[in-house]
Amino acid sequence: MYGHACQVCGARVETQHSHYSEAAHIQGLGGPHHGPDRLSNLLCLCPNHHVEFDRLAIYVDEDWAVRRNSTGDIEYQLKRHTDHAVDQQYLQYHRGLCGRG
Repeated sequence: MYGHACQVCGARVETQHSHYSEAAHIQGLGGPHHGPDRLSNLLCLCPNHHVEFDRLAIYVDEDWAVRRNSTGDIEYQLKRHTDHAVDQQYLQYHRGLCGRG
């Protein structure tokens, strides 16, 4: 859907034969988060932004802006595909983990 381009920065990690991206669960699977394994709970991210998202360094606000958690500054606008309906309830859960709930 995103051609392996990060939904945050748009970068594509090139490999010898293709490109690489990571599927990041917005609300993590298993305990203690118990998020579902469905497309509406996933983002396509580069490895750097996946780590920053999982470690709560960045979050996505209600207007789809990607913000730095330490400052609240907008760094990017989340790239969205018309066939990918990201559910705001999962982003709200993640913002809560960031202390932004």
